[in-house]
Formats: sequence, C-alpha cells, structure tokens
Amino acid sequence: MELVLKSGVISAVLFCYYRAFLRNRTYHRWNRAFLLGTVLLSVGIPLMPLPGLAQWTGQGLGWLFVRQGGVPGWRGVLHAVVPGRWTENDGLAVRTQKLVAAGGLDWSDWLFFCYGLVACWLGIVFLREIGVIARLYRRYPRERRGDVVFLMTREPGTPFSFLKMVFWNTEIDMASADGRQMLRHELVHVRQRHTLDLLLLRPLTIVFWCNPIFYLIYRELRTLHEFEADHCALEGEDRWAYAELLVRQTLECRHPGLFHSFFSSSIKRRINMITQNSVVRPGRLSRWMVAPLAVFLLCAFSARVYRVPVSGRAAGAAVKPITVVIDAGHGGSDDGAVAANGLKEKNINLALARKVQQLAAQYGVNVVLTRDKDVLAGGLADKRASLHYRADLAMAKKADLFISLHTDAGGGEDQGGFHLYVSKENIHFQQSEKLGGALIEALKPTYHVGVELRENQEHIWVLRAATVPAVLILCGNIDDARDRSFINDASNQEKIARDILQGVVNYGLQKE
Repeated sequence: MELVLKSGVISAVLFCYYRAFLRNRTYHRWNRAFLLGTVLLSVGIPLMPLPGLAQWTGQGLGWLFVRQGGVPGWRGVLHAVVPGRWTENDGLAVRTQKLVAAGGLDWSDWLFFCYGLVACWLGIVFLREIGVIARLYRRYPRERRGDVVFLMTREPGTPFSFLKMVFWNTEIDMASADGRQMLRHELVHVRQRHTLDLLLLRPLTIVFWCNPIFYLIYRELRTLHEFEADHCALEGEDRWAYAELLVRQTLECRHPGLFHSFFSSSIKRRINMITQNSVVRPGRLSRWMVAPLAVFLLCAFSARVYRVPVSGRAAGAAVKPITVVIDAGHGGSDDGAVAANGLKEKNINLALARKVQQLAAQYGVNVVLTRDKDVLAGGLADKRASLHYRADLAMAKKADLFISLHTDAGGGEDQGGFHLYVSKENIHFQQSEKLGGALIEALKPTYHVGVELRENQEHIWVLRAATVPAVLILCGNIDDARDRSFINDASNQEKIARDILQGVVNYGLQKE
C-alpha cells in the first residue's frame, strides 16, 4: 500500500503540471511521452534506490520515505495508538493457555483481499475486451496490405484499429474522399503503435485501480492519439471538411477502451485542435521545466539507501552507538505461553534476544540483555521483583531504549502476526511512538505486522515504568500454527533480529 500511496502522489503532481502547461498544445508526441513517463515514474521512483543522500535525513519533506539497509521505512510517519488486550502477568500466578485453532484474518488481510478482488474483476474486464477483438478477428475475412492486416466487417462503429490491424466497414468506400481520410487516420494509429501505449497502461490501471490519476492519464492519452492521427490525416486536406466529417458521424456503438475508432469521443477537443488557424510554436520552457520537478520527486519519494563506510558494520548502521535493553520475557519458573506441542514462550523470547545481541555490533548498537539464560531476569526468585528489575535496568545501564520481546497466545483479538505495544504513561511516550513506528516499518518485509501501535488499558509494567522510550513486540501467536512455525525457525529468528536492529538504527537516524 505504501507503493500505491507514493505513486498516487507522484502521478498527481505530474498530471497537474501537464494540465497547467501542456494540455491542448500542439506538440502531441511530447505530451504522449510525458504521460507515459508520468505513469512509469510514478511506479518506478518509489522502487528506485537513491544512495548518498543521508544529508536529507530528518529535514524538509523527509523526508517522507526512506530505505535504510534494504529495509523500507516511512520517514516521520506516526502510527495510530489503539486499545489492546494483551497483558503481562504480574507474578501472582503462571498464565494458563486457552488453545484455539489457528487461522483468522485481521482487517489488513481483508483489506488486501478486497483490493485484490477488485483488481481481479478489472482484469477480467480487460480480458473480455481482448476476447472481443479475437472474436472479430476469427469472424471476418482478412487481407494483408504491406504490414497492415485489414478485416472487412459490417460492425457498427468501424473503422477502428488495434495493433497492426484495421477493422474496416465494407459500407465505406476507401476510394472516396471521406474513406481516404478515415484510412489515413487509422494508419497513423497503426504506424505510431498507439495500441502499445494502451496495452502498457491498462495493466497498471488494474494493479493501481485506486489511483484515479492513472484513469485520467489513460483517457487523456487516447485523446492525444486522436490528435496525432488527425494532424497526420489532414496533411494537404481541407481541415474544415474533415471537421464536418467528424460532426456528421454519430457513435452507434461504444467500443472497449483498447480500440482506436475514427468516431471516438472528445469530438469537441479534436475539432478545436484541427481547426486552429495557425500552429502554436512549442514552448521550450513549459516542456523542460519538468526536469527539475522530476528531480524533486526523485529526491522526495525514492527509496533512500544510507551507507556508512565503517568496516564490519551493516549498511545503514548507526554512526553514533545506541544502547538498547532487550528484554526476553518470562524465564525460569515462568514459562509464559505454552503451545500444544510443548513449545514454551520463554525459550522463543530468549533465542530472539540472544540473536539480537549476537548481530548488534554490525549495526553499531550496544545490547544489554535482561537475561541471557533460562532464569527470571536478575536471577531473582520472585516474578514481581523480576519485573521491577527489568524496568529499572535501562537507567542502571544508561541505555537509550527498551524493547521487550514476547509472543501472544490464545484466541483474543490478535490471532496471528506481530503486534507492538506502547504505554502513554511512559514519560517518553512520543519517542516510544516513533520507535514503535520505526520497528513496524522494519518488520513489514519479513512477516505480517499490525500497522497500529497498541496500548493495554490495564497497562504493562515494563513499558509504564521504563525510564527510556519503550516498546513491547509480540512476535506472533504461539497458538497459531503459521506463527509458531515461523518464529521457531532459526533463520527467521535472525531475520527478526536484524529487523529489530534496523528499526533501532532508523529511529536513531530520525533523531539526528
């Protein structure tokens, strides 16, 4: 969805430029190239890595979007904080588990499903239009003249062209004055390969169907094709007679959008264009002003790559070391969640914490673990005292951040995927929000993660009492078969650890 949003902003800016400076001008080929380029840039710029722009970090527009170390991030985005139900045991009793069947889709899954459903429907419409052409091709006799294939039909709305085919109406005499102009018009569509433009844009309008600018560009491009064909068909002919021919005809049938019909819509604009008394000289300034605009959009919306030339560090590593407390939830007598197959949450949390510590040096991050073996944090026997030890450790070690690792269980609101919690009672709540947002964006490419930060109404002690920005990560649901398989895999644990470290680095770069 991030790509859809970026492409929508870029296409809107470029199309507004087109409307202001280029529309209804006589340099049709330039405008055609501009509109095609607008669509391609709208999709390509967000995917284009742009190294060497670290000086833009945290300044101006951000500015808005960043890629660091290969992990996409949205500069300055604030993720909404919504109520959550997960809670941390206060030490009075070991939490019991209610096992439920795996499955269920959250709202983001349904959103993607609905998006894909609409795209599939539009794809079917597109294939049906192709099918109409195929049926006409099989139905009528064909005659090749040079590199153009003519199909002699009696279809309403003909003549029209598609690729190197001209569907001609047998009731129109090609040798007549009107027939010659129509034929020249359709041959321009064939020679200039106008259909290829539409075949390129149509799939993109299907994939990015929620971007209305792509539809406007598609429609405008079809009109430009008619302008170009009219201009070439008029060479040496009476432009007023040609305009009269267009007005005289009526559309008996509206064809699918892939056809180039002589009797197309936008008749008023076509007549205005062909009856101009003089050709307006193309304005170079209005055309070439787009160059600095394109550079501006590239700098604002490309995928940023930060490279720090420090030996032994990962790309995007923090220049200034960050110290973070990694809290492996539960431990010792406190198993945490226990899956049906006997897998214990405390072991998952510890494995993830150890992996973060193992990789931390590559990212310029110092890691302090609340526990590095299967014991309660601090080696304490009391669970409540252990919670206080964990919350106070950041101050004792002069850490910058606190991240607690847990897994969820049961059949509550979060039956799958990763979810992040913050506390509004933390004295660094705003920074906790930013840290949570950076972690969400870093985790996105690896596994499904909730896009909203959550807060438990009953409060989570380690987040509430921490003296630094603090976030709790629920690394999936241990009762969900898919989540359990993912987080119990060593290679996936390394991916999660790297994402957490990259999120910490991204948060640090936002503050610089």
